[in-house]
Amino acid sequence: MRYHAESESHDENGLVGDEFKEYLLDGTLRVDVDWGTNHSDLCQQVIDTYCWDMNSDTAAALTVLAQITVHAIGRRPAMTLLASNSIQINLLLRNDNTSIIFPPFDVKWRHDVNDETVQLYPEYLVRLKITSEHGSINHDHCITRHLHVVPPPIGRLGFRLSDVIWSPGLFQGNQTHSNEIADSVLLRKKTVDENKDTDKSVVEIRRRGFGLELETVQLPPEAENDCFTHQQQFVQSVERARKWHLGRVPDCDDEDSIKRVHELYDELLLWNVSHYLYVENAAPPTRLDLYQQIMEHIKDNRCDPSLIDDVEAIHTLNELVLGGRVEMPAALLKDVPEQNIPTSQSSPEYKSPLPPNELYHTFPPPKDGHDNASDSIRLVLDGVLKNAAASNRGVAVPTVSDIGQSGTSIHVHVNIINPTAWPREAVTQRGDIEATLSLLSVIFGWVCFDRVIGCHFNMPNVWRDRSFAPMYATGPEFSWNEVSWRHGTLAIKPEQVKHVTLNNLQAWFEHVHSCLKLKSTMGEEKKEQEPTSLFDTVFDNEVLMNTISRWNSLNLLSLKPYGTIEFRRMHATLDSELVSAWTWFCVGFVEKFSQASMFDRYLHPFVGGATSIETGLERLVDAQNNATIEDLYVIMCNEDDPSMPPSAFDKLICNHRY
Repeated sequence: MRYHAESESHDENGLVGDEFKEYLLDGTLRVDVDWGTNHSDLCQQVIDTYCWDMNSDTAAALTVLAQITVHAIGRRPAMTLLASNSIQINLLLRNDNTSIIFPPFDVKWRHDVNDETVQLYPEYLVRLKITSEHGSINHDHCITRHLHVVPPPIGRLGFRLSDVIWSPGLFQGNQTHSNEIADSVLLRKKTVDENKDTDKSVVEIRRRGFGLELETVQLPPEAENDCFTHQQQFVQSVERARKWHLGRVPDCDDEDSIKRVHELYDELLLWNVSHYLYVENAAPPTRLDLYQQIMEHIKDNRCDPSLIDDVEAIHTLNELVLGGRVEMPAALLKDVPEQNIPTSQSSPEYKSPLPPNELYHTFPPPKDGHDNASDSIRLVLDGVLKNAAASNRGVAVPTVSDIGQSGTSIHVHVNIINPTAWPREAVTQRGDIEATLSLLSVIFGWVCFDRVIGCHFNMPNVWRDRSFAPMYATGPEFSWNEVSWRHGTLAIKPEQVKHVTLNNLQAWFEHVHSCLKLKSTMGEEKKEQEPTSLFDTVFDNEVLMNTISRWNSLNLLSLKPYGTIEFRRMHATLDSELVSAWTWFCVGFVEKFSQASMFDRYLHPFVGGATSIETGLERLVDAQNNATIEDLYVIMCNEDDPSMPPSAFDKLICNHRY
């Protein structure tokens, strides 16, 4: 199957293709069934499946029915049938006949964002079923293929300019915002300290630790100021921010407030900043578009008045925006004032402290989502990196890379088994089976909601990013070496699927099923002699590497070195409230789905009791297809036992129509 929006949308002259024009005109989407580059192999599979009892001396009549259906997913009502088409192929074949050719056909449906009568969905599931009649036998089993279709975005991505770029003077009122954040954080810390001795609440507080990684692009450190690394640059900025914040303490004789300020910035010094080689500036057209937006922004006097006539500051800003390893073509720079554009950039990645000083969220969560972790995130972004009183270095989070995927992203490591991080002693008190089942519940829950999360929380440039690929229960749909607009060009034969070593959730599911089945049938005496725990067997590093690998929306390979699972599905942003909301979601997701009360819905149907591999996988596929954003909200923000503040969930919903 081929989704036209994943093909080249422009020809060699830069003209939009006919299929994309049709989509722009009235929202028509189309999936073609052209049987792919492994057409002959598929035909042979049909013969082998339905005519296995043939001998070379006989001929058989075979009627093949190929039906393609389109289902709406991601919101209620899920799996709504929107369109279908089918063809019937009558064949007379011999066992040695391998020259069968199936005729192509397609299916169309509408996704018109301008038509109020059309109910829009964030994603569509296209399913191809091939069944047959062999003689008088009507075969019940069928060959099935799946393709997830995300409507292509039109126009610019829905980022605010301040989400992706900051530089001194670029935004009016930016210093006022930094002041407000600093005052708010200090006031909350003071309130918490004063309530410690007076709070008689009997509510049990739970904590879960996490680590945050934020990818950025900046100009190289200032060697003239004795900063040769980004870590040194960050430390220098933190100390400037400390001095600035101390100057904002209302009463200089308030020793408690001064002490609190020092505590806040001492904690920021525990953050680590390193150069991340795999991050670069955005694709040249994306850089130019950002440059044009900035120039429009300055021309409309939406920046600080001091920036308009500051030639050097604008020159430096242009270096940050336009520079990059992939050189800007001269044709794109024809309207840019002449200057030397650097061909390399620095890419510092900001990482929160390691255990035992890690960030953590508390449960039940505060209604406003503000806790020590969110305060630290707000201070790093709004109090240090985006504070002209602390830093004169611009910072950007590039959006679209040169292969059409994310330029930068956010990763959140949530603690699972590290005893030095929260919940600390609770990690070591759990039994082997309990720890295994709890994490499996989290993983299967994530698989169910992965596409819902991606389409509702993420911008379109990361919906099918190869570095945090969707965890399709139906199997991988694109490979690592395919750029985003050429998915589906690699031929994978049916018998090769189980050997795919990237994004192969089905292969890992079979491994999990076999591990649990072996454990359940093992005698008690043999269980005690077993040298490897169930947890280590299920989450074996080599098995993970050879099935789903690291490059998924949920990375399990961090379990062995760090004791965490890594949530990779989020575009980078300089919006501290959005970053904090995402950490709340990731930590809250683990806290919620690891509870035994979730097992009946997100564990036992897939691997429980006498459930076969085929039945369990079929149920997982069905659960993923029927998951909706409404269901996710109820689970995460339930009034009786919320695992994240509702305001944080609302913040994550991208402000764009499907």
